[in-house]
Amino acid sequence: MSLRSLRRVVPLTLSPLLALGLPVPASAATPGTTAAAPGTSAAAPGGAPGAVIATTPLPGKEAPGSTATSITYWTRDSLDQPRQALATIYVPTGTAPAGGWPILANAHVTAGLGDDCAYTDDYGTAAADVNVVTPWINAGFAFVATEYIGIGTEGSHAYLDATAEANAVIDSVRAARSAAPVLSTEYVVNGISQGGHATLATAAKAAERAPELRLAAAMADAPATKVEGYIPLAGPYIPPLPAPDYTTYVSYILAGLETARPDFDLDAYLTPLGRAIVDDAHRLCYFDMNTRTQGASIGKMLAKPLNTGPFPAVLRDVTRLPVSGFDAPVLVNQGRFDLTAFPFLTDLQVTEMRLHGADVTYRHYATGHNVWSQALPHNIAFARKHLAG
Repeated sequence: MSLRSLRRVVPLTLSPLLALGLPVPASAATPGTTAAAPGTSAAAPGGAPGAVIATTPLPGKEAPGSTATSITYWTRDSLDQPRQALATIYVPTGTAPAGGWPILANAHVTAGLGDDCAYTDDYGTAAADVNVVTPWINAGFAFVATEYIGIGTEGSHAYLDATAEANAVIDSVRAARSAAPVLSTEYVVNGISQGGHATLATAAKAAERAPELRLAAAMADAPATKVEGYIPLAGPYIPPLPAPDYTTYVSYILAGLETARPDFDLDAYLTPLGRAIVDDAHRLCYFDMNTRTQGASIGKMLAKPLNTGPFPAVLRDVTRLPVSGFDAPVLVNQGRFDLTAFPFLTDLQVTEMRLHGADVTYRHYATGHNVWSQALPHNIAFARKHLAG
């Protein structure tokens, strides 16, 4: 198995101890890359959300029964600044139904924040991912997978920035439809862990951001929830823990916060070691970041508790998930033995959503964080039901 494949497997198998918490311009396109169509504002800074900058066919990287294309498109971050993002489109090779292929918008699991962490263009061929794409292709969906802002494009990735995640997912659907006119205006969204967080953020914002599209359903697997509630509990008093991914996740959250709010003084909370680890978090992918953080505890990274000063408010502003605004039905899948996305926090998120009027189906599984394989058939059935409705 390649390191790229390991980056996709390891976050689902080695993370039980998280207890706290530039694209090629059109003028310089490489062979096989197609510039955006006239009128899409590709060359202008800050093109319209969903405007396509470039498309690149990916021969040899198709999932069975599909074609594969990489796209670069415009979106916006949570400060409403124009940013570029990548996505990969897998389109079934058969004849599209009337109205076009419905879309599964995929929000991927934690892979890292740097450019080398982009991997959706391997979804169709990598052993770890082919079982994610192929069932949706076989079920009659096109599969559109965003890389999020800053992974493979200029800048770093604002990890768990709810607004930026939602914008990237929704605008990837807009861009995919521009690049592949056989796609429908109807879509569903699904993701696990970080992707589950992005799924819920997308579902709450979909109708407002893209009224020309119809989100039929959202399926969130083991979503990261209530991050703003437990990460501020960390401080210099946190002892070493036996799993390196503990420090990896927290360093990604801190680095993501620094990207999302560049005026925030994160250095006030970091030791010199913490500063060095956060710098590395901006560029190292999950597997490599685990190696980097071996022997480094959260306590050694922090100069003072995170529940002091402006940190809690800034973290809440960036990562907090909505509990209202859900126009489409939502399916949440949760492992009851999950020590990464804690069940009691998912319980709280679901309860608050229901109290605010959301239509939420909540399924529990006798497993840990790696719930997606058990949830997949339920996700497909849920998507089909609500597309038909």
